[in-house]
Amino acid sequence: MTKAFCPGHVSCVFQPLSSLNPLATGSRGMGIRLNLGANVTVEPRYDREVNITIDGSVSIAEVTRLMVELLSPARGYDITIENDLPVSQGFGMSAAGAVAAAVCIAHIEGKTRQQAFEAAHVAEVKAGGGLGDVPAIVGGSRFPVRTIPGLPPYGRVEHLFSSSDPLTVFTIGSAIKTPTVLGDPVAVGRIREASESAIVEFTAEPSLDMLFKVSNDFSEGAELETPAMKRALDRLRVNGFRAGMCMLGNSVFTDASRSEVYSLFGRGHVRAYECTPTNREIKITRKG
Repeated sequence: MTKAFCPGHVSCVFQPLSSLNPLATGSRGMGIRLNLGANVTVEPRYDREVNITIDGSVSIAEVTRLMVELLSPARGYDITIENDLPVSQGFGMSAAGAVAAAVCIAHIEGKTRQQAFEAAHVAEVKAGGGLGDVPAIVGGSRFPVRTIPGLPPYGRVEHLFSSSDPLTVFTIGSAIKTPTVLGDPVAVGRIREASESAIVEFTAEPSLDMLFKVSNDFSEGAELETPAMKRALDRLRVNGFRAGMCMLGNSVFTDASRSEVYSLFGRGHVRAYECTPTNREIKITRKG
């Protein structure tokens, strides 16, 4: 039995870009690498069956399953993923689970961490996932800035500023499936146009204040905010807090504390989690 932890990631601005090479496919943009993430246990099997359980339920887990096919096609595994945050809410949990499982399998099979990262990234690209989560997570920065799409060394992730100020992330509605948005050419066109100005403005003056500002400009300009999201962001701002939409989810990142979020929205209406930006290593916590 081998165990690993991988941090999650909130994408605040993203610009999807494709290439014939999946390792060079991904997104430009900015995000936050979280101290909350995925805790994964991997147990090798004596057949080629792959069983995946996520938060206590058997799951197809398309990204993780495809990663296994790419990294270790001749062997089966029992994979258990325990997430600190909800899936399909813009917290990078699919990527974090795939990366942690890939690191475990690479350890078992005697393969490199780069091979593990490549399998996780290609799986996310082929499954139509977040596109930029794996490069952002493996880059190691608290606030990864994806200046060239793709997994390094094909892509580039830069560290332009740092902060360890606590944040809160919370959900305000049902999950969003990323492929439903990225599969809409009109929506992707709006996203690319809004993201370009956001990236230029942020890289000229990188800071946490600027991250919140360009995130707001981006989500509004790309028309990604639902009426409920607009109301949630406005309520936080009028009460003196900074807040932005997590990409892509019915979820918010803010400098309001968890108790302040519950005070404003009520415990029965949102699910809130305290977290901090982290450069914590993707690491194996138990070797088996």
